[in-house]
Amino acid sequence: MAVVINSSVVLSSSSTLPPFPLNHARIGYQSFLPDAELTPSSAAAGFPAEAVVNGLTYDQWRPEELPATLTTDLVTARDCDYLGIAAHNFATIGAVVDIEYSTDGGATYTLLESMSPEDNTPIMLIFNTVTARYWRMSITAPSGTAQIGAVNLGQALVMQRPIYGGHTPITMSRRTEYQNNISDSGQWLGRTIVRKGVGTSFAWKHLTAGWCREYFTPFVKACRTTPFFIAWYPSKFPREVGYCWTSGDISPSNMGIRDYMSVTLKADGFGDD
Repeated sequence: MAVVINSSVVLSSSSTLPPFPLNHARIGYQSFLPDAELTPSSAAAGFPAEAVVNGLTYDQWRPEELPATLTTDLVTARDCDYLGIAAHNFATIGAVVDIEYSTDGGATYTLLESMSPEDNTPIMLIFNTVTARYWRMSITAPSGTAQIGAVNLGQALVMQRPIYGGHTPITMSRRTEYQNNISDSGQWLGRTIVRKGVGTSFAWKHLTAGWCREYFTPFVKACRTTPFFIAWYPSKFPREVGYCWTSGDISPSNMGIRDYMSVTLKADGFGDD
C-alpha cells in the first residue's frame, strides 16, 4: 500500500486551476504534528510517541500493546488534506489502521479511512480538506509489536503540472552500496551491504512563475531541513510513493517561454527492503 485516495475525493479536471487532478504529484512536506499534543495509549520504554514527528526513521513510537491509539490535539482546528506514514511495520504484523477526526472537542470521532497495508512502504492518504483539531490513529493486529517512525498531517503541495515521460519511479530506483569480498586468488567470498535506500529525480516544466513563487518556494525552503512524502502519479501508480530528503538546493529556472519555469527535484528516500 502506498497512496490511499479517500472515496470522497472530488477534484477538478482542469490542468491549470486548483484543485488539480490526481495525475499531478502530491508532495507532503507541511505537517502540523510537531506543534501538536500527542497522547498515546501506551509507549514502550525508549520509544515515545513524540518520535513520529521528528522526521527520523530510526526513532520510533512502539506501543506496549495492541490495540493502540495515538490521539493528536492540533491546539486549534486546522485544514488538512493528507496524512503520511513511513518507517512502519503494519504489513508485517497484519495491522488494520483507522484514521479518524473529531470536530466536537474529542467527544466523538468520524472514521476517515481504514487501511490494511500490504507492504511496509510509505503511505500517503489523500482526502478532501477536513478542518478539525483532534485526530486519532488506531492500530489493531492479531499479534506483534507496532513500529511507526514518521507521521505527517497537513496540507499537501499539489504540483501545477503533471510529470511526463522519462520518470524513474522511486520504488524502482534502489541505491545500494556494496563491499565485495574477494580472495587473493580471485574467489568470490560474498558481499556486504554497506548502505541501502532509494532515490530518483522529479522534473516539471511549464510552471508559471507566479505559482512557483507562491506555492513552490515554501517547499524549497522547508526541504532544506525537512523530509517529505511524494506521490508522483497518485491515480495511476498508487504504489509509487517515497519518503524523501534532498541532497542539495532546488533551483527553478526560467524556460524562456512566456513566464514559464522548469525545475528538477533530486531526492534520496527511505527503503524498506
